[in-house]
Amino acid sequence: MNPPDQTVIPHPNSADALNERQLNRIPGHKVFAATEALPEDQRLAIRRLHAHYYDNQLSLEGVGKEVGYDGGTLSKVFHGRYEGDLAAVVKAITRFLRLTEERATVKAAPYIETGLYRDLEQCCQAALTYQKIVMIFGESQVGKTAALRHYAAKHNHGETTMVEMPAGGSLSHFQAALAEALRMSPQSRGEIMSRNIMGCLGPNNLLIVDEVLRALQSRSYGGSSLKTLDFIRALHDQTGCGIVLCGTNIFRDTMRDPKLVKFLNQFNRRCLLRRQLPDVPDASDLAAFAKHYRLATAEGEALALQNKVVITHGLGVWLTTLRAAAKKAAKEGRPMTWGHVIQANAFFARMEMVNEGRAA
Repeated sequence: MNPPDQTVIPHPNSADALNERQLNRIPGHKVFAATEALPEDQRLAIRRLHAHYYDNQLSLEGVGKEVGYDGGTLSKVFHGRYEGDLAAVVKAITRFLRLTEERATVKAAPYIETGLYRDLEQCCQAALTYQKIVMIFGESQVGKTAALRHYAAKHNHGETTMVEMPAGGSLSHFQAALAEALRMSPQSRGEIMSRNIMGCLGPNNLLIVDEVLRALQSRSYGGSSLKTLDFIRALHDQTGCGIVLCGTNIFRDTMRDPKLVKFLNQFNRRCLLRRQLPDVPDASDLAAFAKHYRLATAEGEALALQNKVVITHGLGVWLTTLRAAAKKAAKEGRPMTWGHVIQANAFFARMEMVNEGRAA
């Protein structure tokens, strides 16, 4: 039992502390509205700082110490009520964000910007520039999601929001997921949440929605399955934001279903382009991955293995194989070779056989 004069302070990572901080979050739609009329450099810096504070569950006082201002000042800045030298605050915010990004770059695994990434980057930029809808289709495990996440991370300064369509694709679940991505409570009533979401997006924003097929999986045409897509269309119409919809080739085929033709006409008129991705990465992209690990372009046995894994299992498994080979080479204190890659693949194949034997 604690002495009566001793205050019990919850651990900062405890459930009670996290819940308490969550209740005091400044929601994204308020910051969006408060900064909308500011010059671009100030608007983006304040929104980026809010994203850092919100996503990392930081207190205003904690992030204020890092920036060099007290929490009360930052609260006023986020709410658009600061009457002091805002330019000086923004300068301090920019300096802090630059340092934070440099530290994150050191810790993060590098992303290799291949031709596929540059292709999707152009699609995203077109949707944003022309305030239109862009659809991206491709087989699973070709690198769509990773590329879009990298794009969103590079443009994570109040411009780009990426959200994955929840399983089932219902409107309420999608709105909740989008609300969280926009840094606001997902527990508001439907009409309030819808209004707040609309308040977070505008002509200078891009919304990326991955796994869009889930919004059509119930196949109840004319009913609830179309409400989510209709809400996305309304987001585009009412806010003027650009939208990228990404899904597998099944999503492409579903969007051509004759039963959806009347509804699709509304989407098609707003769609700037439809990008069909190749089923497997091209040779230049695979060579770029090899070069990252200081390997020559695959030939002979290595080329046959690369083609087999990419075609049979997809890019994700191939990249995992390369990472496993790099770890083994590092453990041996030797430069990585294609021999390490072949050994890593053989190890995974043996593990798969063991698992299949246990299942039998």
